[in-house]
Amino acid sequence: MKYNKIVLSGCLIFQLALSAKAQSIDTVLTQWYQARPTEKIYVQFDNNHYAPGQTIWFKAYLMLGLEPSEISKNIYIDFFDASGKLLEHSTRPIVYGSSWGSFIIPEKYMGTSIQTVAYTQWMSNFDSAYFFRKQLSVIPIKIMANNATGSLPEATIQFLPEAGNLIELIPSVMAFKAINQLGLPENISGVVKNKDGDSVVAFASQHDGMGKFYYLPQPNDVFTAEWNDQLGRLHKTILPTAQPVGISVHFENGKLDRVFHIQRSDSVPESMKRLTVVAQVAGQVIFKAVANLSDKLNATSRIPVSQFPSSIVQVTIFDANNQPIAERLIFVNNKEYTLNAKIKFDTLNLYKREKNVLEIEIQDSTNANLSLSITDGLSSAAPDNSIVSQLLLAGDLKGYIHHPAYYFSSDADSASDHLDLVMLTNGWRKYTWKQIFNDYNKPTHFLRDTSYMNLMGKIENITDAKIKKAALMNLILLSKDSSKLMLFLPLLPDGTFKQNDIMFFDTTKVFYQLNGTGLSFRSNVIIQTNLLKADPKRILYTTHILIDTTGTARMMYFANEQKKAELLKLQTTLKEVIVNSKVKSRKQELDEQYTSGMFTGGDGYLFDMNNEISAGGDVLSYLQGRVAGLTINNLNPSNPIVTWRNSRTSFYMNEMSVSGDMINSISISDIALIKVFRPPFFGGFGGGSGGAIVVYTKKGADAMRAARGLDFVMVPGYAPIREFYTPNYAEEQVNFNTLDTRNTLLWNPVIRTDNDNKKVKIVFYNNDISKSFRVVLEGMDNEGKMLHYSKFFQK
Repeated sequence: MKYNKIVLSGCLIFQLALSAKAQSIDTVLTQWYQARPTEKIYVQFDNNHYAPGQTIWFKAYLMLGLEPSEISKNIYIDFFDASGKLLEHSTRPIVYGSSWGSFIIPEKYMGTSIQTVAYTQWMSNFDSAYFFRKQLSVIPIKIMANNATGSLPEATIQFLPEAGNLIELIPSVMAFKAINQLGLPENISGVVKNKDGDSVVAFASQHDGMGKFYYLPQPNDVFTAEWNDQLGRLHKTILPTAQPVGISVHFENGKLDRVFHIQRSDSVPESMKRLTVVAQVAGQVIFKAVANLSDKLNATSRIPVSQFPSSIVQVTIFDANNQPIAERLIFVNNKEYTLNAKIKFDTLNLYKREKNVLEIEIQDSTNANLSLSITDGLSSAAPDNSIVSQLLLAGDLKGYIHHPAYYFSSDADSASDHLDLVMLTNGWRKYTWKQIFNDYNKPTHFLRDTSYMNLMGKIENITDAKIKKAALMNLILLSKDSSKLMLFLPLLPDGTFKQNDIMFFDTTKVFYQLNGTGLSFRSNVIIQTNLLKADPKRILYTTHILIDTTGTARMMYFANEQKKAELLKLQTTLKEVIVNSKVKSRKQELDEQYTSGMFTGGDGYLFDMNNEISAGGDVLSYLQGRVAGLTINNLNPSNPIVTWRNSRTSFYMNEMSVSGDMINSISISDIALIKVFRPPFFGGFGGGSGGAIVVYTKKGADAMRAARGLDFVMVPGYAPIREFYTPNYAEEQVNFNTLDTRNTLLWNPVIRTDNDNKKVKIVFYNNDISKSFRVVLEGMDNEGKMLHYSKFFQK
């Protein structure tokens, strides 16, 4: 999304800044942001509460500025226990600016929370405080004796002058934020007194421990805030000291315009008499003007924020030497980011195990990427954070923001006023102006992660003659399900070899052999990927502690009933099991056996190759004329051209992205299944408008035969993809004489719409307990518009 710079004209006090020095602010800021663009992450979870042994389902969204990010192809999501010890480090590929996965809580987990941290390699160049973080509540099956000391909350307060400056004899706004030792808001009230003990102004928290008051700093005076916490205990805090010389800035709240006032002290250096006002969003200067205070002490003007993109706007005041002397954050909410959608129940049935149908209609003509969670209504409250509040607000601020979704839940002036308190009390320090002017051309430690997983290797202690003789390193990748992928990689003179943009999941056996010759006993082979590795000794320190009792009792009931059901199931004999299901076809069985995730089912063609009698040929020759609409130019098998609807078709082998010549290199006799997906294929990495051809090689003994006798190494790949299970009671009835106690009734992380397919119908079945549902739908489109929908349904 591009923005046009707005400059103030027709104003006697402020004129357009045209000096070379002022122009350099634009230039340097642009260079800085082009070299160091900032990514932000939001993760939607299927639930807020879990129990040991349950699965946490999630989907991550990655944004650069105000659009889906294209910088990174891999995302890292780490899970920590309540003490900060690493439980799992996982890597997942990013598709259409998003990625999804799951984490299974250990069965014997004793903690009361799980902490998650999500980031990219590129984000690791900068302050980790801007990584996405979330604490999830874990409810133990059995409540242990509470050994907590029951310590009372200890409140602290921080006073923050507006725009960072407090000048003597200039009326000023003092903001404050009070929190307890858990990092959570503390509501307080008090009075400011001067050094003689006279009351100057009373103050009190307005929202979540935040507030502000106006007062006039006096020379040679000391102001002290005497305030009471929620328990009535008295505290005393000295206010920041006012400076005798400087400028003060004050912004009024407003939706169309933000009126602001600049006032200087009587005596200031000449450099403070001509000021440049710069407003920027995501590294782009969108407003700039000059205030000439040579013959006056104050100036008032406005910033036309109705023309700005919705986001945090950083307003900085520079003196004549381009030194920043004041800074203020304001938030602009014009709601142009909203992805319009209609969500309704075609069928809402709250009886046990009954069918429900939810219809989603995207009204904008864009490609939308969504995720949906449906849970028991009484165990889940409305989310305290959302894709909108994280990517527009919390992801740009340092420190903990309490319930950021609140600020986007209402159009009331009170919500806007409370949001301005957040701007006054939470610091923006992704970078400082000193860094921008001095470090804009310095290289970053981590490069942009612009490719998917790379498989890299090196042969140590190998002769040049052997490298020339072999020329290739032959690899066989054998996954846990016995599917295989063969690679023939050129050997470089230094003994290295590499395959870019490869896809494999879970830990994979990589067998290796020099082409046409063997390795000497002195040679050592190292094979690894380019993915970041976690430090297992790393401890995560939290800035706040989760206290969320919403739905706790309900979740405990679900968890205990689930544990009872599992015990009863183990005691049930086979005679007590009644299964009524449809007979599956051979192709359905193959689909279930070989495919996973987005490759399961789908719209297209499926070819069972196990009994195929072939006189030779390759995959594309076999498909020629068998798939309507698919155009195959296979005259050059080493560079085949395949299109569908005038777009290039993607190729996959065992769900790993490969080239067309690699598809053609597979013998028909080694293939178990070929799937051809009609466009658009949403499981594709980096595209899908031309559909996809997916080849699955045979599993089992046949796959092992080629690798027999070869040396191998175990190489961890992307985190394995699990599928969320939801019963289909219309087709299958299983009677274990136990309850269906699923708390998450449906989790679907891959819902995509486009201009031709704007409506999606989602079917799910109730459990045996729930009498209400909580529906949370989130996502974004290819233009960066966002959708957050949360609603409680009951009859």
